[in-house]
Amino acid sequence: MTLGSEDTEPGKMSVPHAVCSRCNEGFIVEEKMINCNGELWHERCFVCAQCFRPFPDGMFFEFEGRKYCEHDFHVLFAPCCGRCGEFVIGRVIRAMNMSWHPDCFMCQLCGTILSDTGFVKSRNSDELTSDAREVRGELYCLRCHDKMGIPICGACRRPIEERVVHALGKTWHVE
Repeated sequence: MTLGSEDTEPGKMSVPHAVCSRCNEGFIVEEKMINCNGELWHERCFVCAQCFRPFPDGMFFEFEGRKYCEHDFHVLFAPCCGRCGEFVIGRVIRAMNMSWHPDCFMCQLCGTILSDTGFVKSRNSDELTSDAREVRGELYCLRCHDKMGIPICGACRRPIEERVVHALGKTWHVE
């Protein structure tokens, strides 16, 4: 019985019914095969879909059926932290139109972590709670925010962070 076929090099034996998931070509007997979740791959074909390099230590990330090395997966799909600029892996805090590491979601002045107290999940996005304030894109705990000297509205007693009206010896929201 001959295992070779017309597609293989002369003198090389092919593996019957084994086809690479990427290039759809067969394997020769001496060739290393990679089995990933029941799919067979040539060693040269089992590479990152972005950079076409082999996976370091065989570790890869899969998204929409394509495999990526860790670096390219993060570049393409992982959000960057609004404070440190690094990729956010694992738990992501989404607030103030940015993504944050839980430990980076902190008061700009005192460093108090606000990831478990400073925001609440709403239907479409996260919202800051009464324990946190945003001023010009920076995050503050309520205590530090109050020390900043931001005027308080004479009617609603809430901080005025935009335009201020001064009348009757008090400050007011424009509204």
